Amino acid sequence: MKTRLTLLLLLSFSVTAFGQKMPSDYFQEAHDYFEEGELDKALAGYICLLQKDYNKAIEVFTIILNGNQDEREPSGGGIMASPYANYCHRAASQISDCYYELQQYDSALRYLALSDTMYPFISTCGNAYAEYYIRTALRYADIYQKLGQPDKAIGKLLPQVFNSGLADNSKIIAELEKLLKGKPKLLKKLDKAIDGVYLKTFTSDYGDYERYCIQWLGVEIVYPYKPWEDDTKESVKKKMRESEFYKMIASR
Repeated sequence: MKTRLTLLLLLSFSVTAFGQKMPSDYFQEAHDYFEEGELDKALAGYICLLQKDYNKAIEVFTIILNGNQDEREPSGGGIMASPYANYCHRAASQISDCYYELQQYDSALRYLALSDTMYPFISTCGNAYAEYYIRTALRYADIYQKLGQPDKAIGKLLPQVFNSGLADNSKIIAELEKLLKGKPKLLKKLDKAIDGVYLKTFTSDYGDYERYCIQWLGVEIVYPYKPWEDDTKESVKKKMRESEFYKMIASR
């Protein structure tokens, strides 16, 4: 909660208001205000959100989004904080939240997509990425359901069904259990998909890597664990069938 409040305080500044200070200075300054209980010094964007003036907040966050900020600038937070400021990513995400509160779900979806693609989250922590992917999948699914598009909601959740061990994906499984209700022959289709598991090479900034994948309900689902030398397709199939996701489908 403190991290979120600090972020809201920072993002309330216009780009031209920074003067001689660096944006990262305001992270610490805002944090200090909050710690000291000096909420009267909270800035415009923070106050706008507290007052639920979402349209004004959108204007404020758009200034940050359109500014010439360095996403990789140090955040200025403590050892447990994200190392990067992620200014545009966070601003786009906040705008999405504001539009969601205004029940303008098309715009909420647009800015969520911007925060996820044009201004992607950056970190040095695998756990942070795992938590981000799960949180973002749930946000997409929620908005798509508000738009009356449950199949697209399912499509956003499915890539996160196998637990990576880095973050809790139980909410993904619970949401899919509701969304998949009434769909026929799911276990039969899943067994067929698992039997057809395949190894695929992916490319990232850190080089090429391999993962096992399946295709189910029109979605490619990547098994998150690195294949070891003694892994075979049969052993991977067994692990997939031992997952909470498979157990949920089998229990229907």
